[in-house]
Amino acid sequence: MTRSFSKRELTSPGTVLGEVYHYVGNEAKQTFEIDDSNPQQVPLHDLRALGEVPDLKTDGFTYVSERHVTGIEKMRELSDEHRDALEEDSVELVKELTRAKTAFSYAAFFRDHTSDDSIRPVPVIHSDLSPEGAKVVKEALQEVFMESKDPTDIEIAEKLGGKGVMILNVWRPIHTVQDNPLGFCKWDSLLEDDAMKWKIGPTDTENGLQAWRYRKGQRWVYLREQEPHEVWVFMQHDARAHDGHGINIPHASFTLQGDQNQVQPSTRMSFETAIIALVEPPPPEGILSRFTGHIQSYWNQFKWNDFN
Repeated sequence: MTRSFSKRELTSPGTVLGEVYHYVGNEAKQTFEIDDSNPQQVPLHDLRALGEVPDLKTDGFTYVSERHVTGIEKMRELSDEHRDALEEDSVELVKELTRAKTAFSYAAFFRDHTSDDSIRPVPVIHSDLSPEGAKVVKEALQEVFMESKDPTDIEIAEKLGGKGVMILNVWRPIHTVQDNPLGFCKWDSLLEDDAMKWKIGPTDTENGLQAWRYRKGQRWVYLREQEPHEVWVFMQHDARAHDGHGINIPHASFTLQGDQNQVQPSTRMSFETAIIALVEPPPPEGILSRFTGHIQSYWNQFKWNDFN
């Protein structure tokens, strides 16, 4: 179905239409599938043109510029050394932004268009962890840490069951993004009904997804031609919030207007990691709380043997 857009939506600085899809829940199979029969046309606002940097605490996501990793130019691209350096820097960045004394990555990987085995961009609106999905992840990690004889690991396991747990994603391109940019929805532009609900109980992170529907009135943003030193950080779970889940930012990879007819596949190459930050509970009153109800989310790439 084609829908119209206001002149204001399409003429604001740096605005372009991006195509994306919805998920559909298959309750019989307890899985989620892409509904490619109904592409959504979403106005995307370029933060660079707007001169705007979102705030992690209130918007649930931000980007950091000039985040260079020392010595990375000497590393073989997409090597284990390369991944480890980006992962370590991502953990440090999350600690800086959240003021967490303890943070660790539990999944980290590249998306590489040159490899048939690599995970591809996800052109579907989602967030990575539902309340139930976050519980699955935290309980699995608790089991891992509880197996250790190190008192520090035991302490981490105990804290994972408490209210001082945040889960954030860090995402950065390996080269300047020319296609399939990552877009994010402003948290304060969402309504409770935007979260699509099905009777699917997560058994792992692949079927723990929260699908979101696009709705006129949401505000979506992206970075035009995002460079490797520009790093997204976005929240997917915050146990300190009043609902026990908090901000979990919907996001997706978008095909920009004019790119749909291109024959060549995506050239986007990126790194991302999921990080747990252990922080002091609870947050100040009114910060990082639910908006109007119980919202769900999803993480569909993490495998249980990917603990780092």
